[in-house]
Amino acid sequence: MTIESIIQVLLGGLLLGGLYALVAFGLSLIYGIVRILNFAHGTILAVTGVVASLLFTSLKMHPVVIMLVLAPAAFAFGYAFYRFLLQPLGKRNHFEATVGNVLVTVGAMLMLSDITAVLAGSTQRNIALRFDAFEVGEIVISTTQLLILVGIAALTICMHLFLTRTWTGRGIRAVTQEQIGASICGVNSARLKALTFAFGSATVAIAAVLYAMSFPVSPYMGFPLTVKAFTIIVVGGIGNLRGAFLAGIFLGVAESMTGLLWKPEWAPALSVVLMLFILVAWPEGKRRLA
Repeated sequence: MTIESIIQVLLGGLLLGGLYALVAFGLSLIYGIVRILNFAHGTILAVTGVVASLLFTSLKMHPVVIMLVLAPAAFAFGYAFYRFLLQPLGKRNHFEATVGNVLVTVGAMLMLSDITAVLAGSTQRNIALRFDAFEVGEIVISTTQLLILVGIAALTICMHLFLTRTWTGRGIRAVTQEQIGASICGVNSARLKALTFAFGSATVAIAAVLYAMSFPVSPYMGFPLTVKAFTIIVVGGIGNLRGAFLAGIFLGVAESMTGLLWKPEWAPALSVVLMLFILVAWPEGKRRLA
């Protein structure tokens, strides 16, 4: 094993971790504001990733154009999903609402995966862009990887600015910290929760396009991604974008190094082991938005 091969694997882990962080951003916002564990979150990425690959191969659409098409569609889907299926459960008691939210999101996960598999097939797909790669010694760096990393960094910065510089973002942070106080100050918490759920869905749709540019996507890959996103939230803190980004990078690099130094079969289980360790070691957790 050479130092070049280790650096090559670290670069791949950095890219994978950045994509994990993007998936976790939306889920972190949804749980931080709406208090719902959306088990269909990763499936939205899987479905939009499959749709993105079809748009790329069939209509020859540019990935940026695909993002501009899928992000509003996912936003509208998330908004309607919350208003018509999840929000009415808030009228029930806490236990019934919690169980109902789990059943609705898990049911949506299964239905979306099956419908996508029937309509588009269950085979793996991707967005194969042809860019020249350049070499630094024996290390091969793909231009596509660099573009994706730039996209991840840009989206992270945009989300941070949105939460800290806009009225809607400040309202989201206010509801997270004190919902009653935010309502007294004129924040419509019900509408803000629906917008947050929709915004989280749009974010994962953008992440789906970037994911499909690097890794294959399929209709049934959503739940493992959701588990990884939950792990990142536990490690990085609920609503903490900076913590989620660093936790995502850590998880991606750890999985890549596990596959290199041990066995690739153990890499997917690493997220579950890490989450259990964090829950046992720091049961009080941490929570901070942006």
